[in-house]
Amino acid sequence: MTATFSSKQMRALADSGHRVNIWDGAVRSGKTFAWIFLILAMIQLASGVGGIVIVGKNRDSVYRNVFEPIEQNDVFALVRPFVQYRQGAAFATIFGKKVHVIGANDAGAESRIRGMTLQLAFCDELTVLHVQFFKQLLARLSVKGAKLFATTNPDTPGHWLMTDYLAKIPGCRHFSASTPQDDRLADWSYWHFTMEDNPSLDEAYKASLRREYTGVWYKRFILGQWVAADGAVYDFFDPDAHTISPDDIPPIERYLAMGIDYGTTHPTAGYLLGLGKDGKLYITDEWAPNRQSDGKLKKLTDKQLSDDLKQWLEERTYPEWIYVDPAAGSFKQQLYVDGFHHTANAKNDVLDGIRTTASILANGDLLISRDCKYLIQQIPGYRWDDKATERGEEKPIKTEDDEADAMRYVCYSSRHLWQHRLKG
Repeated sequence: MTATFSSKQMRALADSGHRVNIWDGAVRSGKTFAWIFLILAMIQLASGVGGIVIVGKNRDSVYRNVFEPIEQNDVFALVRPFVQYRQGAAFATIFGKKVHVIGANDAGAESRIRGMTLQLAFCDELTVLHVQFFKQLLARLSVKGAKLFATTNPDTPGHWLMTDYLAKIPGCRHFSASTPQDDRLADWSYWHFTMEDNPSLDEAYKASLRREYTGVWYKRFILGQWVAADGAVYDFFDPDAHTISPDDIPPIERYLAMGIDYGTTHPTAGYLLGLGKDGKLYITDEWAPNRQSDGKLKKLTDKQLSDDLKQWLEERTYPEWIYVDPAAGSFKQQLYVDGFHHTANAKNDVLDGIRTTASILANGDLLISRDCKYLIQQIPGYRWDDKATERGEEKPIKTEDDEADAMRYVCYSSRHLWQHRLKG
C-alpha cells in the first residue's frame, strides 16, 4: 500500500526545514500521519553528533500516536522492520539509531533532558507539554542544523505556545504585527491543517466527527481555531431538550455505573447511568445524602454515607461499577469495608471528561431524568474560570460544582462500557 498525500501535507513535508516547525489544526486533519513520515525520513538521514528525542504527554501517548500507527498501518510495512519500540520503554531504535522517548507534561520533565545535546526533536501534542520543558528542549538543540518538529491541536489564546511563539512567527496566521523585529522568529515555520487536508476521510466520517464536538471543542477540534473557553461550560444546555420525565425513560438494559463526588463541607452527590434499549444513555437517579429540604447540609460520617448509599441502591439497583472522587480516600476505604468491591477511582481528567460529557449531552446520546433536580439546577451555573483563562489555563470555577463533577465522573469513567454501544 502506498501513501496518498494532500497538497498541504506534501508542502508541509517539503518545506518544514526551519529550526522549529509547528503543525497545528483540527483533529483527523492528517498532520500526525504526515508527521510520522517526516520522523522516519529525518531519523534515517540523521548522522553525526547529537541525540534524537520523541516527546509527548507521556510514553503511552507517544506509543499510541507514533509507534502504534507504524505497527498497524500497512503504509509503513516496508519500514516496520527498522523500527523497534516496546510500549513504555525509555528508548526506541529507528534505522539503527537510538531515540529517547520522553513524557513531558509536568515541570519535573525538564530534568529529563538537562545536559543533553540534540540534533532532532519531535513533539507530539505540543500544547500539553510543560512550558519549562519546551524552553529547555530548545536550548538542548545546540548542534548545527538541529531541528524540532511538533504537532498540536489548538488550545486557548492565552496558552504559552500562542503568546510566546506562534504570535511571533512571520507568515503565521497568528502572527502579531506589533512583535518587535528582534523578537520575531524568522527561523520557525508554521502549518495549519483542517479535515479537508486529509484525503483519507470520506464525507460521512467528517460529518460524524462534526457531531461529536460542541461549543469550544467544535471550534478547536473541527474548525482548528484557538479560542477561549468562557461562560457556561454546558452553554448549549436546554432543560426541555436534554432532560426527560422518569416515566418516559425506556427500559434500561444495563446500569453501567454510578459516579460520586465526595464532600465534607460541601454536598456529596451521586448519579446512576444506564444504557437504554434505544441505545441512549440515561442519568436515571440522583443520590443527595446530605442535602436537606431547608437548604442546609447534614453532616455525615463516611460510615453514615456508606450505609445511606447501600440503602439507596437496594431501593433501586446496583450498577456494574461505582466511580468515586479520587480524593475521597477514607470514603472509598469505608465502601470497601462495607462490601462495595466494584469501586474504582473516577477518571479525573477534567477537560477530557467535560468534552466527553458535553458531546453526548449535546447530540442527544445522554438524557437526564427530571428527578435529578440538583444537577439540573446546577448545570446552567457551572462556568469556566475567567481568571484561569487569562493565565492560559482552562478549568471550571471550583464552587457549586459537586453535581456537575459527579456527572462527569460517571460519564467519562464508564466510557469504555458505552462508547461502542450507542445507536445515536
